[in-house]
Parts: sequence; C-alpha cells; structure tokens
Amino acid sequence: MSSVSVVIPCYRYGHFLEQSVGSALTEQDGVDVRVLIIDDASPDDSAEAAQRIAKADDRVEVLVHEQNKGHLKTYNEGLLDWA
Repeated sequence: MSSVSVVIPCYRYGHFLEQSVGSALTEQDGVDVRVLIIDDASPDDSAEAAQRIAKADDRVEVLVHEQNKGHLKTYNEGLLDWA
C-alpha cells in the first residue's frame, strides 16, 4: 500500500480546515493518508478547530505553536521533521 503525508500549515484559517483535511483524506484505493495540521499561533479558533478534527479522525495530528514562527519555518517543520 502506498502512503501519503499531507502537511497543512494554518494561520487564521480555522474555518477552512474541515474542507482542507476532508479533501486530503478522501478515500483513494490503495493509499494510506495521514495529515498534520500545524497551527502557527493563530489568534482565532484555528487550534480548536484542528483539535476537533483530529479527535474525530486518528489519521490527523495537530501541532500548535505557542509563538508564530512564520510560514517558511512552519512548512519546513512539517515537511522535514514530520513527513
């Protein structure tokens, strides 16, 4: 079985997470998908939305930054350290 790791960096986009994660997890025959949402210290409810999604699906993990690291460090963290 093939596997795909999807990293979804998030800053103030909690309202898009359900659709984004749902799109990544859409059933594909023979593909094992896992998703990491990285909330980059969003001031809105993005972290809570991400946690809710992860609680409902064990293929989803969440990492929440305490301080904003910026998009490049956040992308690299997901791609280099997790995926």
